[in-house]
Amino acid sequence: MPRLQEGKTKVELERDKKYETNWVWYHTILAIELLICNFLLLWIAIILTIEILK
Repeated sequence: MPRLQEGKTKVELERDKKYETNWVWYHTILAIELLICNFLLLWIAIILTIEILK
């Protein structure tokens, strides 16, 4: 848990908390998209390998 910074108002702390929440969701979505891309690339590699071996 991050330390509360001295001198920040309640509004600034609330804004920072919202930013952190958005940051987490944004990077979660990016990670899911990356996982999907990896599965697609693996699937393509498997299909191409099967075609070459025939």
